[in-house]
Amino acid sequence: MRTMGENMKYSKSNTVRKKKIFSRTCAEWKNMKFWSGNDLCRLDWILSILILAGLFVTCVYGDIRLTGNRSFLMYHHFTDFYEASYKQSGGYWANYLPSTFIAYAIWNLPLYLAGHAPEAILTNSFINNMWYKLLPVILYFITAQLMYKIGRKMGFGEKKSLLCKFAFLVFPMGVFSQFIFSQYDIFTVFFMVLGVYLFFSGKMWQFALAFGMAATFKYQAVLYFAALLLLKEKKIRNLLRYAVIMFIPMAVEILPNWNSPAFQRCVFGFGALESVQKSFTIGFFSGINLMAAVAAFVLVWAYQKKTTEDEALASWAVFFGVAVSFALFGFSGWNPQWILLMVPFLVLNIFINENGNLMLMLTSIFMLGLYIFCSQSMINESVVNGGFLKYLIGDRSFAVRMWDVYRFHDQELLCTAMWVVLLLYTVFGHPRYHKKKGNVISKGLVWQIRAAFLFGVAAFVLPLSVCVAGVFQGKIVFTDNSRQNMEMENIVMLEENQPVVQEITSDGTMLSDIRIRVYAQSGTELHSLKIVLRDKETGEVLYERETDTYGLKENTALYSFLKHSVPVEKGKTYQLELSSDAPEGAGIGLYCVASKKASELLVSPQTEKNLPKRSLQMRVTGVE
Repeated sequence: MRTMGENMKYSKSNTVRKKKIFSRTCAEWKNMKFWSGNDLCRLDWILSILILAGLFVTCVYGDIRLTGNRSFLMYHHFTDFYEASYKQSGGYWANYLPSTFIAYAIWNLPLYLAGHAPEAILTNSFINNMWYKLLPVILYFITAQLMYKIGRKMGFGEKKSLLCKFAFLVFPMGVFSQFIFSQYDIFTVFFMVLGVYLFFSGKMWQFALAFGMAATFKYQAVLYFAALLLLKEKKIRNLLRYAVIMFIPMAVEILPNWNSPAFQRCVFGFGALESVQKSFTIGFFSGINLMAAVAAFVLVWAYQKKTTEDEALASWAVFFGVAVSFALFGFSGWNPQWILLMVPFLVLNIFINENGNLMLMLTSIFMLGLYIFCSQSMINESVVNGGFLKYLIGDRSFAVRMWDVYRFHDQELLCTAMWVVLLLYTVFGHPRYHKKKGNVISKGLVWQIRAAFLFGVAAFVLPLSVCVAGVFQGKIVFTDNSRQNMEMENIVMLEENQPVVQEITSDGTMLSDIRIRVYAQSGTELHSLKIVLRDKETGEVLYERETDTYGLKENTALYSFLKHSVPVEKGKTYQLELSSDAPEGAGIGLYCVASKKASELLVSPQTEKNLPKRSLQMRVTGVE
């Protein structure tokens, strides 16, 4: 225990250290050029901060709003939080361990004292949303500073370590997860990066504890911890000791809630856990979990790898971090914001790799594929209706969606491209390619970091701008049931002598597009397709086109059935008739859902009397 005098000395030395850090940072800023093509400069920092700030106030995905709103229950329902959460939300479960909600409860205390507690879980307050988002952003910048410290530990030197910090801040995967999708996976990443720093510092029990804290936010941290631990420690007793330390934070949160049925249903029954349970068959063996198999291979490899030098240890640690990421994201289902977990290892690998420039280029390919893939259902108006744009566009849905702007909808090819990128990360992440060690910076790396950042932002912002512009142009959504669940038993087939007739009510003066979700079997032959739009009351044909089913190949995709806009009258009902010469069982059909509006009904084929009325699963847009 320190004496009073020792405490004063400690406090004084701490203050001096902070002053030195501050003065050093100011000196570095003053000595940095405003613009330099080949080096990190002031303009890089200024532009990146402005861009990130713009994304910060624009994009807010619903998850952070729900979690932030829900955390206020901690003040009055700390011991029965999960039961209270279920009752408050009307069935939306709180799926995380208490640490996430405790963190937000502490952070939200100023809002609570200022009278900004939300009325309900779905309350969409701009002030609250920005406050919720600020906490993970602060952690994001702190994590970037830890990346700088890790760089110094790895012998990068001042210049390269600072560039490593900047690269983490603007890395497209991180920018997407933190500033566009506005999630809080940085809680996990912060403790993981802290753990890596402690790992390189030789502080093993602190390293285990940091990863234990990371695991209370996202369970994937356990796998990263296991790989690093097995690389460093070979004695069974040490492995067990550090494993116990790692599990202590999780035990502290789980055990007090163990007897709660709501907790078990919420946390252990979380649907996302099923994403790692997908299996495949190889010959005689069936039900093989490929993610578990690849992860096990990586862990065995880490255990048998013996390193004596610190430089080699750091190199292999980075590689195994990348390899674990490949196991997690290459062989299981995942939510898009989770990619933040692999960012620290990818960034470090880029800086020690002779192919670092190539990896940054591959990152751009990955992000473009991810944007297009997510734009079908996740990246739309829901990303911006909690930011400042809500005051300009309100709660109106985008008539033009990012999915339409990208105009490339081959999901199999998109997934293949992203998987190949993950594979290349791993292959070229092997230590044999780690030849840029020390303070050596690859030629052109600064330009590649800039290009990847700007491309990653532009690939999202430009399509989003088109969507927002459509709102200001008066384009609206007449009806949209395309986000409902698809049911195989509720499909109408396009068959000869059986036209499909759908009623549509106009909410504007111009019908811009009708997109219908299509069921398409693989290997379907080419057949004719006739599209007719007529006035229900008069029978007048407003639109008519004869084409074929050639383009209807992607199962579950929304396809446009209008090639140009059609003038209509607001409030009138129209009939869309689709017919084909396809024989029975030809393999082209249209998804249906239970109709909520009486005016939006599938007229033909008729639904049986004892079944609810149906509507085609569609998205109809027009001009107000």
